[in-house]
Amino acid sequence: MLKCIHLDPRVEKRLELLRRSGKKAALAADKVAEIIEQLRNDGVIPDRVGTVTKHGELRIKGVMKYDLGSGYRLITYKQGHRFFLLYVGSHDDCHRWIENNRELTVVQIEERCTVLAIHGANAVVDTVQLESVGDEEACDPFTPISERDLRRVFCGLVGEAP
Repeated sequence: MLKCIHLDPRVEKRLELLRRSGKKAALAADKVAEIIEQLRNDGVIPDRVGTVTKHGELRIKGVMKYDLGSGYRLITYKQGHRFFLLYVGSHDDCHRWIENNRELTVVQIEERCTVLAIHGANAVVDTVQLESVGDEEACDPFTPISERDLRRVFCGLVGEAP
């Protein structure tokens, strides 16, 4: 079961581009949106949500590619209970992305991704920020909370991404 879904901002930009590119690309973008909604609503095991490519991805450990049809792919990465949506595009674009990002670390991925809330009965509190706090003495409880942090914590209540 997933605890958090991380979305690379480039995926959102690529989805907008695909929706404007033509009918087949728009259908692929719709499939990605459907996969994201199913993951957010159910928090199910990612390989049960969409069609995973037959041979997977052997160049980067933990990477899983979804076949969106008509030569389009969604590149994802799973680590424990965290799921990262990294890139969407044509087969050739995805091949190029994988070749250019072989050395990408989880820390680098986390820094640029936004966290999506998981809704429904399987929803779990996002503890990513809590784990990084560390020493309690270094944390001042009276420090003002930024609006970004508030949106991140309460995004499930208002139904939008942080």
